[in-house]
Amino acid sequence: MPTFQVQSIPLKDVIISLAKSFNVPYQHSCNEHFLEIPAKFGGGEIRGINFDNGLGLIVYNVSFKEDIRLEFTIDEVHPIKFIYSLQGSLSHLFADQEEIHSIPEYSCAIVASEKNGGHIVEFKKDISYEVVSIEIDRKVFSERVHCEIDDWNSKLQDLFLDLEGKKQFYHLGSCGVYFKDILQDFEKYKDFLLARKLNLQSITLQMFINQLAQFDDDLANDSDRTILRIDELKRVEEIAKFVQKNLAADLSIKNLAKKSGLNPNKLQNGFKHLYSTTVNEFVTNTRLEKSNILLKNKEYNVSAVVAAIGLESNSYFSKIYKKKFGITPKNYKKLFV
Repeated sequence: MPTFQVQSIPLKDVIISLAKSFNVPYQHSCNEHFLEIPAKFGGGEIRGINFDNGLGLIVYNVSFKEDIRLEFTIDEVHPIKFIYSLQGSLSHLFADQEEIHSIPEYSCAIVASEKNGGHIVEFKKDISYEVVSIEIDRKVFSERVHCEIDDWNSKLQDLFLDLEGKKQFYHLGSCGVYFKDILQDFEKYKDFLLARKLNLQSITLQMFINQLAQFDDDLANDSDRTILRIDELKRVEEIAKFVQKNLAADLSIKNLAKKSGLNPNKLQNGFKHLYSTTVNEFVTNTRLEKSNILLKNKEYNVSAVVAAIGLESNSYFSKIYKKKFGITPKNYKKLFV
């Protein structure tokens, strides 16, 4: 497996070191440095930028013709890394260990090596990768927010106070849905360098803050978690399809949550994210849209329509129908008799 060495820490120097290892020139646009993967190895680019608050951002949009290993092995305390695999399953190892950690697509890992131990990441051949890594310089970041870290009630507090890398740390979780929205703005302001740098800094901060909150959410009991993960959206979509096809079923939030395997809070958040509405509103609107179709059918009277869409009260149906469409179902039915 071809191996490329990175023996530096500031992301400017990381890109320069990678460019040297790949034997290609690096480029830069003010403080943002990048290189293009040479055609003999694959394609794509790697970009990196550091910010004054101790945070840095490195983005891999790459694919390789054969398995590739990047070794970050400088003899210094390494940054804390928040690694997001948005496309492709990435492999991570601590440099002094043999255990391979898989970071699947749509997963987020928080990693920190012990003492001066480095990191190794491996990319498989013929896979398009989009990987984002937030690099936290422990000393610089601690100097900027030492008071806030001291007052921080989280199990991550010890990690951020560990300036000498006394302990190794590894945590893996699924990415929250907000990461998709945040990362859509990556390519803004290509030709407006000041705005681009501020935008990248804003994206990095948003990801960093959301990951801190998600870590605590990961540690909560399943019933208490509120942050919806990207890999859970499919279950929300499946529940929406179930509602559309089973209007006469028990469509209470409790029952739908049980069927989806998500707690009610997550199910609600999923419907708000995908459909901009609550579960109950989605169910009601779906029932009303179906009722409009059935009312046009001569074989269905109003009572039959009410039963078909899973309601029990004609008067309640008339009330919500008129509120939505401005006409009673009985009068709407007359239009098709």
